[in-house]
Amino acid sequence: MRKILVLGTGGTVSCAKGENGLEPAIAVSELMNSVNVPYEVHTEQLFELDSTNMTPRHWERLAREIRKRYDEFDGFVITHGTDTLAYAAASLSCLIQNSRKPIVLTGSMKPMTAENSDAPKNLRDALEFAANERAFGVNVAFFGKLFDGKTVFKIHSQNEDAFDGKLFDFSEFGGETHFYDALSDDVYLVKLIPGQRLNVPESAKAVILESYGAGGVPDYLLGDVIELSKRGVYVIVATQCDYGGTNLSEYEVGQYAAKVCPLLETGRMTVEYAVARARWALAYSENYEDFKKIF
Repeated sequence: MRKILVLGTGGTVSCAKGENGLEPAIAVSELMNSVNVPYEVHTEQLFELDSTNMTPRHWERLAREIRKRYDEFDGFVITHGTDTLAYAAASLSCLIQNSRKPIVLTGSMKPMTAENSDAPKNLRDALEFAANERAFGVNVAFFGKLFDGKTVFKIHSQNEDAFDGKLFDFSEFGGETHFYDALSDDVYLVKLIPGQRLNVPESAKAVILESYGAGGVPDYLLGDVIELSKRGVYVIVATQCDYGGTNLSEYEVGQYAAKVCPLLETGRMTVEYAVARARWALAYSENYEDFKKIF
């Protein structure tokens, strides 16, 4: 019989009505009462948080807990709020790389106790995948779909079909499993709007510029970006588009910017994964060349 560990963090799936709206109140052990599966399931409550309050420290704790109990279980399920679930999946994809065992995040758009809740199905799907002998890696189970954790992003604030990304591919496993412990807090994301100047905190060590289209730096921001580089801040160009990725060589505004200052680009990474990747790269690099190679 497959042995699964379910780690609870809170989120809508565990919410009940409080004085000021929905708040996490149902333990993960109680959530399992609504789901019958033919596996040996163990539960542990790590947090009881609305996922809006989740931070890299919480995802580091999740990674440590899985690492500590990795040999004891065949798969892992994490119940998590949907608002930052994509950031959680991206972060865990950096902290636990090439996991030979499945690590599946899930949640719901309605609490487990709500009428016609999507929670039981999402949790059941996550458990079934975590128990699949062919499964691996960090993934997200939601609305009958299974997404690669590095690619998932939230597309709707209300609908049960709330996520998109690359669907899991059973044929893509490769490499040795590696665990990491740290994510830096010194990454800042700046979404560009026309005419806006950059105002980046002194504590920043890496900045992701969420630019337009295939990427590029507006002429009026080049001075700001050059100053950031002189300060030793690593500058990464992303796109505000959900699909297509970046290509700084396509337009003059991208080519010229890359000539006058060192720029990295996210390519086809989601913004969530780019943030997680930069946080991880900062934690394990000592200079720009290290960071560039790791990122």
